[in-house]
Amino acid sequence: MLKLTLTPGQYLTVNGDIVVQVSDVVGNHVELAVHADRSVPIVRGEVLERQGGKRPSCLKNEISPG
Repeated sequence: MLKLTLTPGQYLTVNGDIVVQVSDVVGNHVELAVHADRSVPIVRGEVLERQGGKRPSCLKNEISPG
């Protein structure tokens, strides 16, 4: 897994056609802007898991705030 540190305004690309930009960071909240074709499904992790999806095994355990 690639781990990056980005500041507001910085971005990364995925496969050359998906752009993820850090819009803002306030406290322990990060706002991301994702630009991708509408055919690319983007689902928040907690929604995926609530709908029965599995948490990807490559992810760390949840991080407690503060």
